[in-house]
Amino acid sequence: MAHPSGKERAGWATAGVLLLAGAVTIVIGASTPASFGWFAYQPLADAAFAPGGDYVFVSRVTIFGFAALSLGLITLAFVGGWRLAKRASG
Repeated sequence: MAHPSGKERAGWATAGVLLLAGAVTIVIGASTPASFGWFAYQPLADAAFAPGGDYVFVSRVTIFGFAALSLGLITLAFVGGWRLAKRASG
């Protein structure tokens, strides 16, 4: 079995860094509470509405973590496919 080239090693390293960074960022983002405050006022009805249902608010940090994790998985799939194609052709 041939040793991986420099480009392939860089791909594996990039995938690993993105996966690790995404996972750590998701954990950090999930541990910090996301707050979102608003209310609606209807002057003619003299009533106010404040939401209090079962909503899930995700912070920007968590969204960034999921994006990094997704990019890491895409990179991992690309490098794995590249490795399999290289093995099949030569």
